[in-house]
Amino acid sequence: MTRRRSVVPAVVLLFTGLGSVAHAQQPSPAPVGESLTVSQAAHRWVDADGKPMPFETEEEILEFLRTADVVADKTITSGGITMPRKVQIEKNGVRSDAIFRVVNESRDQGNTGGGRNDLFFRDSYVYEPAAYELSRMLGLDNVPPSTLRTIKGTKGSIQIWLEHAMTDEKKQKENIQPPDDQQWQKQLQIMNVFDALIFNTDRNKGNILIDQNWKLWMIDHTRAFRRIPDLMKAADSIKLCERNLYNNLKNLDEAAVRARLKDYLTSYEFDALFKRRKMIVDRINKLIADKGEDKVLYTFVETPAPAPAEAAPAPAASSN
Repeated sequence: MTRRRSVVPAVVLLFTGLGSVAHAQQPSPAPVGESLTVSQAAHRWVDADGKPMPFETEEEILEFLRTADVVADKTITSGGITMPRKVQIEKNGVRSDAIFRVVNESRDQGNTGGGRNDLFFRDSYVYEPAAYELSRMLGLDNVPPSTLRTIKGTKGSIQIWLEHAMTDEKKQKENIQPPDDQQWQKQLQIMNVFDALIFNTDRNKGNILIDQNWKLWMIDHTRAFRRIPDLMKAADSIKLCERNLYNNLKNLDEAAVRARLKDYLTSYEFDALFKRRKMIVDRINKLIADKGEDKVLYTFVETPAPAPAEAAPAPAASSN
């Protein structure tokens, strides 16, 4: 009998509080050779109360995740078999929630959720920061910052909590429609390409998050980066590709990837990753040859979040 993992999203399921003051946090500059696909719209990181957090770069967020004191720690009991933990961390008066994943299981065979058993199955927290780092190298900014950390003697990965967001599960259950379906579909195509690259077998409605600006965020990659030098069947759905993502895939520096992800992936996982990269690029090249570049490649520019509304001026004092 196949065991299906239920997922509880690492978010507070709210679409309220839009009027809270937000801090326009700028993404960290992309290293040489990296061009951000959606760099024009910065995400505003806020705490659970909607207060802006004073992060100017993603490196500051990562340092905060690594070094802030843990002031609260509880297991998400309904989070499926991996039992992630929600922690609250604080440093220099800044407090934030985060998700701490500790799963680290390996076995010769394991069902990956797609109806197939794979050799060398691994479900590990190390793949969360690996997915984050690789996404940045591809010019993406829709995987929340994640890094390694040890809490109470337990090794794991810690990822900043995306507040005031909903899951795709909630979106579909309540029939909530995006304000611009074309923009939404473009984001889904970016996700499809990324999941095919990392062989993510656990993408589901619970780990697709949607923020208040209808930006799609990808979380929970503990069952990604398989040692399979092939594409998942779901990769057949790739019919389009964002232009910058395509260029970054073509020009991805394998030596740089190995250096940046050396703490997360094995040589076998790297080899499979690069073979899948070539297959995806070859697939897109064939689509371009068959249909024409303008029918396959598109440019996605994230719509900037609206500025918070200013408070109405106080009424003038009465003269009488």
